[in-house]
Formats: sequence, structure tokens, C-alpha cells
Amino acid sequence: MPDPTPPPGHAPRSGDGTPPDPEASPIFVVGSSRSGTTLLRMMLSAHPRIHLTMEASFYLWGGTYTRWRDPDKFPPYYVRTFSFRWLRLDPGPVLQDLPRPFGFADRRRLYSAVMRQDAARHGKPRFGDKTPSHSASLGMIFADYPDARVIRMVRDPRDVIRSLLRMPWAPGSLTACAAMVELERRQAARFKDRILEVHLSELIEQPEETMRRILEHVGEPFCEEVLDHPRHAPDDLPPVPWFQAAARSAGRAAAPRRALDPVEIRVIEALSHRSLEALGLTPWPLPREPPWLTVRLRWLADLPRCLGAALIGLRLAWASRTGAAEGSRAGALLRRLNPGAWADAPELEIPDPPALPDGWGEGWPPLSRSR
Repeated sequence: MPDPTPPPGHAPRSGDGTPPDPEASPIFVVGSSRSGTTLLRMMLSAHPRIHLTMEASFYLWGGTYTRWRDPDKFPPYYVRTFSFRWLRLDPGPVLQDLPRPFGFADRRRLYSAVMRQDAARHGKPRFGDKTPSHSASLGMIFADYPDARVIRMVRDPRDVIRSLLRMPWAPGSLTACAAMVELERRQAARFKDRILEVHLSELIEQPEETMRRILEHVGEPFCEEVLDHPRHAPDDLPPVPWFQAAARSAGRAAAPRRALDPVEIRVIEALSHRSLEALGLTPWPLPREPPWLTVRLRWLADLPRCLGAALIGLRLAWASRTGAAEGSRAGALLRRLNPGAWADAPELEIPDPPALPDGWGEGWPPLSRSR
């Protein structure tokens, strides 16, 4: 496979001013969780020509389906995932035009079919997807779609981690959250010259100027609708509280409710110093500097929690792969991942994804492998 890394200074543009071909230039929004990816997805989907699927997680699920498994069974495997089911799409039109037998090289056709059908449902010609964890899959994205338009949302790591710590699905460990942020930065760094980086503060404080720059990058004209996504974006978010802030306007984004104490701030800054440097950020001034030893001991005390979160994360990944991590079953594992966040939301229940329509698998009958 050719190296998808672009030459320095390359950024995709439509040279003659015409809109890019949707099939060749889907739009992908990536970034750390809690960095503003959902807000940007809503604003882009308010555009009369653009619709992005909500965390379809194509490459995440593609990575769980290993090469030793039958590739012809991958489309129904993906359709059964909670990521696809939350899109509330009819699997029939998605599956009907895929080749049989289906091979691993055909995955792009499946991904395009999902994005195209979701966009067509809203009358939009331009499609794409928002999945934060696809920062890990940029090489595959650019191999499948050499002219893909990618926007990476970035945010002060201290604010990202402060927000992650109150998420029921994120680890309740400073070290684990900082590792997630740093890993995402390293994954995206190789493609820095090929993607557009947008800081959440820019999107909130200067929404029109920032959206003009984003739309220029993706090759679409600016329109006022993107500045009023509560009115113009589709109401298709899964019914969980952490997505509700994105339904507000960019200028009224909710501030994190959890405050960091001085020791936590210095621990995060020590663990995330490369991410801070990449954004040109410096340590926050504090009324009183905590002792160095106190900061180090706080980090050491967090390590067992980080290890426990890693083990639970592996169990969640395995349960997701086997279809055993949905609704209440996922909630049982998540309550162990971040007990503090669940204590703040005792009434929270993880909803089950919508069921697939009866008979959906009839459009994908098993192939005979006899010779």
C-alpha cells in the first residue's frame, strides 16, 4: 500500500471552485473526545449541502474484525453494531449494492454506502462522518479516500481531561485521561500538513470566521445556517446527556462543572506537556504553587486507578466486539470504570440502541463455500 503521508504543505482544495465529488472527498471530523467534535458535526450538518454521520466508527469496527475472519461476513457484522444501529438506517439499501463475495478491499464501498444513505435521508449531496477515535485511522482514511477533507478539533488538554473525568464512559484517572489525549495527538501528528486543525475556543469565540475557514477547507460555500445549528441541524443525536450540550449554540457552550485543584492541574500539565507545547500553551498561574513532592505523590496514587481503568477498558472492548456491551450491560462495566461520574448521575441509564428491522439479513444470505 502506498504511503498516504502527504508532501509538506499539502492541503486539499477544489482547484476550480466547484464543489468536490462527494464520493471522492468525504468529510471526516476527528479529535480527542470532549474537544468539540460533536459541536462541529452539528454545525457542518446545518449546511444545506452537508450531512455527517454521528460516530459511525467505521474504522474502529473494521479494526476489531481481524483478517482471519470471513470478510464476506463483515457487512452484517457492522450492521449489528450499536454504532450503525444508532444511525437508525435501513440496512437494506446499504447492503444491496455491495459485491458478493465481499472482500476486505471492499470496505470503502460499505462505508460510503452508509454515509451516502444517511446524507440522502436529509436531502444532502455531501457526506462524511464524525468519530473522534478515527484519529487513529487517518492512514486508512487517506488510503481509502485520498482527497478526504479532515478537520481535527483541538482543545486545551486541561479542559479536555477535566471534562473527561465527569464522563460516565471515560476513565476516572488523571493518568489514563492524559494518556488518551497524548495518544490522539501523536496519531494525528503525522498528518498535520493534510488536515485542518481547529481550536474549540476559535469555534466558540469566532464562529463565523472559523466556519468560513472550515468550509473553504472542505470546498463548500459559507452559509448562515451553520451559525444556527439548533434550528438547521438534524435532531439525530443518541439520547444521552453528554451530547446535549452540542444542541446549544456555539456561543453558549456549557462550561465544565468539575473544578481541578492545584495539584491535579500540575499533574495534568506534567503528563500532557507535549500536547500543551503543540498548542502553544503554558502552565496556568496558581495562587500558591503546590510542593513538587505532593504533585509526584498524587500521580503515584493515581497509577492503580489507571491500571484498573485499562483492565476494564479491555473488557469493554472485548464485550463490544462480541455484542455484549449494550445498554444496561455496558452500564454495569462503565460504573466500574468511573464511579465518581456515576455518583454525580445516579439516575443515568445507558439506552439500548434501536433494533434492526425484521428480516434485514435476508438481503445478505450466507454464501456457499463448497467447491
